Amino acid sequence: MKKVFLIFLLIFSLQPLPATAAVMKSSKSIIELPYLKADEISDISLTPVSIFLTGTTESASSTWIGGPLGGLSDGFVANYSSLGAPLWNVRLGSAANEIATSTAIDVDGNLWVVGAGTAITFPTPLAAQGKALNPDNVLLDPVQPSNSPLNRIKLWQVNSTGNLLNTFEFVSENVIHPKKILITGANLIILGDTYEKSAVKGFFISVTKTGVFSPIIKYGIKSTQINSALSNTDGSITAVGSSGDLLLKVKPLSKVDAVTMKISADGVLQQVARATLKSTTRSWNSIAPGLLQGGKVSYSNKMEAAITKFSALNKPTWNVRYLSKSPALVTNSKNSWATFTSSGLIKGVPAWKPKIAAPIILELGKKGEVISGYTLPAPAVALASNNEIGTVVITDSGVSFGLVVIN
Repeated sequence: MKKVFLIFLLIFSLQPLPATAAVMKSSKSIIELPYLKADEISDISLTPVSIFLTGTTESASSTWIGGPLGGLSDGFVANYSSLGAPLWNVRLGSAANEIATSTAIDVDGNLWVVGAGTAITFPTPLAAQGKALNPDNVLLDPVQPSNSPLNRIKLWQVNSTGNLLNTFEFVSENVIHPKKILITGANLIILGDTYEKSAVKGFFISVTKTGVFSPIIKYGIKSTQINSALSNTDGSITAVGSSGDLLLKVKPLSKVDAVTMKISADGVLQQVARATLKSTTRSWNSIAPGLLQGGKVSYSNKMEAAITKFSALNKPTWNVRYLSKSPALVTNSKNSWATFTSSGLIKGVPAWKPKIAAPIILELGKKGEVISGYTLPAPAVALASNNEIGTVVITDSGVSFGLVVIN
């Protein structure tokens, strides 16, 4: 009987996987970009033939970003071919501190890079009270300059060959973190978060290509964040993030909900959709054309990566959630793609049973089913795709950025 059972088990184990089952393949970087300090890549922009990486460096020198470090941090843009060959790079820095967070490409091929910066301040020397006695001729420490908080929106215009054309600045009353730049008609739209003591609010600001900024518009009271956004054909904006505030008379359903907001070209909040689950906090971290959204659901003892395809605000077509150690980032071209650090089973990939959390990327079909899957050499920090190059993932191992291209 035992022998019969073993034969049956062997035969069963040799049966092919169902036709709909996907197999997790491995991927590798086509280039590795080393760094020494707490460097970051925040965004990717694609053309049919090249890849633009936008981020911030704190490394005193770099093998792939030209020039010395200006302040404590500089923004940068680095351009690579679809095969990973370096084309050019430009450092966006000064004696102050800067970060670069998002890039958009206009119809002329110019790059518009948004970030934040500080100002260098010089303390006012104390007024001399008569002639000070200094019998030992002690050398007094000179007054040292310091940096303000990150309270300036920085906007850089870079042409298609990597030359810096213009730099513009908007001074905020509070610490500010721009997260997305969009091009709508003749203007640029910048969205992100502003911090006021213990409160965080989403913000919207428009700017002309000659550097004229509109007044800033804020959303929420104490806990509203905008993480990403895209522009719509009617000139409006769809922004995603999280909120525990009352927005357009729509109350929060949990402590923090994932929110999707429709905003007019003038910054008027027009519609709010909330995603929530009981006893959780949620957020949307990314959005792709076609209202594909990725984010996270946080429970008391676990996290799930959440991926949802909407037909309209608050009208999901499909949604999937997977045990994860990170939020989901999403993009789409011919199909939908999502990347996260998986820590559990994935329906449609029966052989995937991770013993430890591992970074992966999934290709999803029209109903959210898994078409293909790939392991990544390190966790993903940025994601983009187009029909010409394919799906581009930037990974961060802690010592280098990897450029992964999946065709």
